[in-house]
Amino acid sequence: MSLRVGLPQGLLYFQYGTVIERFLSELGAEVVLSSETSRSTLDCGSALDEMCLASKIFFGHACSLRDKVDYLFLPRLVSIRPGQYTCPQIIGMPDVLKHNGGKLPPIIDVHVDMRQKPRQLYQAVIAVGQLLGRGVAASLYAWFRAWQCRECLRSGKKVLAGRPRLAVIGHPYIIYDRQVSLDVLGKLDRLGLTVVTPEMVDAGEINRGAAKLGKKLFWSNSYDIAGAAMALMEAGCPVQGIIFITCFACGPDALVGELIRQQAWRRNIPYMQLSLDEHTAEAGMVTRLEAFADMLKRRPKA
Repeated sequence: MSLRVGLPQGLLYFQYGTVIERFLSELGAEVVLSSETSRSTLDCGSALDEMCLASKIFFGHACSLRDKVDYLFLPRLVSIRPGQYTCPQIIGMPDVLKHNGGKLPPIIDVHVDMRQKPRQLYQAVIAVGQLLGRGVAASLYAWFRAWQCRECLRSGKKVLAGRPRLAVIGHPYIIYDRQVSLDVLGKLDRLGLTVVTPEMVDAGEINRGAAKLGKKLFWSNSYDIAGAAMALMEAGCPVQGIIFITCFACGPDALVGELIRQQAWRRNIPYMQLSLDEHTAEAGMVTRLEAFADMLKRRPKA
């Protein structure tokens, strides 16, 4: 009988979920996903103090798998590339769950720190494989198969005639979670805007954009979204507006949002920041989106 491994749909799931699902399946595990974010998911995580909204929601997703799986898959991602770190709350999430989640299944929290030793990723892959009863070669092959089949979001979106092109900048676990973002992408599409997100920007363009910020960012997610915003403002056909979406109490976003705002102001590109928390009202958000969309449509083209 296959081991059931739970995968919470939150935080880095929106970047690596497809790869992880395929990897675990290749190892012979039965992958069990938590349901999409709901109000009950959010309410469960709201018991935590001093955590951002995205972390509270992840906690709720993990707890929802309590009696459904043999293991919870939650690697401790300290760093995913040299010279950078992931968010401190992402790094500490295994400990948060162990000390606040009650009687949870064992957590697969293999350590991944690629600041100086990129090979540690493969050591983590082998450790997961061994836990699931697979050898070194089978584990590495499963990871290779999973990575080759990863879903690529950098496909862009066709710009329709007469539609302003708008950048929605923020972490994937905010933008693509419809409960957290209140379906902001769907709302903007219905308002007649063509939306571009950081996942649609080429990695090389992100690196070149980040180099122009004038400040080195040590958080990998912040680096990616700020670099993407710069790339979209510096493109041959720059975006006509930027909406920066953040969760209340996100420390890195407080810096990144201000950096993007300053760069947008220098280029005369309209900028709006939306800060979300457990109490964000949909009606107020819709009003702001409608006003911003109307302004972009009426604004004279440069």
